[in-house]
Amino acid sequence: MPFQPLRRRIGAFALLAAASAVGLPAAAQEKYPSKPLNLFIPFGPGAATDTVARVVAEALSRELGQPVIPSNRPGANGMVAIQSAKASPSDGYNVLFLANGVVNEQVIKKTSFDIRKDLIPVARVVQAPLGLFSSNSLPVSSVKELIEYVHKNPGKVNFATSGVGSIAHLTTERLRLASKLDMVHVPYPSGTAAMVTAMIAGDAGILVNEMGSMKGFVADKRVKLLATLDDKRNPIYPDAPAVSETGVPELRNFTASFFFGIFVEPGTSADRVDLLNRAVNKVLTEPAVRDRLVGLGYAPANIGAMDLTQFRAMVGDELTRIESVVRDAKIVVQ
Repeated sequence: MPFQPLRRRIGAFALLAAASAVGLPAAAQEKYPSKPLNLFIPFGPGAATDTVARVVAEALSRELGQPVIPSNRPGANGMVAIQSAKASPSDGYNVLFLANGVVNEQVIKKTSFDIRKDLIPVARVVQAPLGLFSSNSLPVSSVKELIEYVHKNPGKVNFATSGVGSIAHLTTERLRLASKLDMVHVPYPSGTAAMVTAMIAGDAGILVNEMGSMKGFVADKRVKLLATLDDKRNPIYPDAPAVSETGVPELRNFTASFFFGIFVEPGTSADRVDLLNRAVNKVLTEPAVRDRLVGLGYAPANIGAMDLTQFRAMVGDELTRIESVVRDAKIVVQ
């Protein structure tokens, strides 16, 4: 039977193909992405987080060939957005856009949510140093003068933050501990506008904040920028010293920054996480995207350019720093 071996070979190939198909996971058979992605944002339209997220979403839509749809889920210090993502499939189509301030607050409040276990860091979008700002009501013009003034007036200088556990709160507590300062914490949960209004009125003496949003207030001299909390000057404020230049020994290596990043839920396949990391880093090299982010106050060197290992290490370092500050400053969330 000359055709028997051929039929056997065809049958064997068919069985092999069937076995291979059964052995392949569904994710490997599906082209990714093949449908729109949801980008959960923990703040409402117009917030700095929202503005940057929409720049990234627009660019990623072009790069991935699928719409990346911004979905604002404000509330509960970021937990509404986080829970929205957790309630969605872990398939790479549901992505979180978070700032480290949101991450910090969830760690401090000891919710049932565990950042280390319940989120996968995917990509850094932007990172920028924070600035130390002073009210004109304080007779100081440098970090050294501020420290001397607070030492002479213990308990009389208020520092503004957006709330317990916020990045401004934690950073100012680090500053207070390093310099042995006795200051009073006054939270303004409604954000930058309320904090700056308090500083202009003299109700708050100092503020640690993101530098881009403070540019107009510094330019018209409604507040003073004492230093960039970094080891080098910020190109937005080239005349302001880096904290390492201020001549305060205990602050020589003091740095503080905030970041925006992309996260997904555990269970998302490694190949999809890797694809998202590469896509984010690629779009952040586009001149038009970089120009928009620079226009929002972010230095080119602080945009993108982190692989998965680097970003995860950065997030891990941030969490360790948070836990140390919470312990040393004895921060208690009511």
